[in-house]
Amino acid sequence: MTDSEENYDNSLEENDSERTSIRNELSSLSFEDLQKLKERIGAKLYKEVVFGKKDHVRNTPKVFKRENKNRPREMSSKRPVRMLKDVATVKKKECRDPRFDPLCGEFDKKQFAENYNFLSDIRIQDIKAIRAELKETTDPQRVLKLKRLLQRLNEQHKASRKARVEQQKSEKQKEEVEKVFREGKQPYFKNKSELRVETLVRQYEELKKEGTGRIQRHLKRRQQKLKKRSDRVPAAVS
Repeated sequence: MTDSEENYDNSLEENDSERTSIRNELSSLSFEDLQKLKERIGAKLYKEVVFGKKDHVRNTPKVFKRENKNRPREMSSKRPVRMLKDVATVKKKECRDPRFDPLCGEFDKKQFAENYNFLSDIRIQDIKAIRAELKETTDPQRVLKLKRLLQRLNEQHKASRKARVEQQKSEKQKEEVEKVFREGKQPYFKNKSELRVETLVRQYEELKKEGTGRIQRHLKRRQQKLKKRSDRVPAAVS
């Protein structure tokens, strides 16, 4: 052992003996005296006297290692999270339904029918074109497809024409009621049975213009419908 090492060991022993003697003296003091001593000399010096001066150890950053290269690397929770980059905001596209959007105004059924009345003319042209193609087509699958398409277009055309007639009839009845009110009279409102009879009479007149065969076919289909309805009704239990 060298002289410097021996001197260092001796100084350590002396410091330990002094600290031991100081602790023995402090142990005889009351808690109130200890607090006054701590306030007089300061908390830092008081800790050094009682517990000894700690050697300053430099905090070296901890190195996080992976047990396996396929595992993710462990990161320190004390590391600040980097700021997100400013991303250009994309304006959200607003979808509007004109049926429920007050900005589109109120729905006018009559005005709507007038604006799209040209569709009935286009539908009639399509019906004529399909009938012409049916006369020339020999492929049975194509014929079946065209017949189904022709039937669907005819039904749509009849439904639109019927709706247009009903609308005109409703407007006419409204005008008649207003006219009676203006004359100071009480208008007569027809019940459902009377309106149904008028509808059947008008339908019969329209079929009569198309020919007697058309009436027979209509009556036959009506009888078939009534027969199906009667078959669906369960028999009464006796």
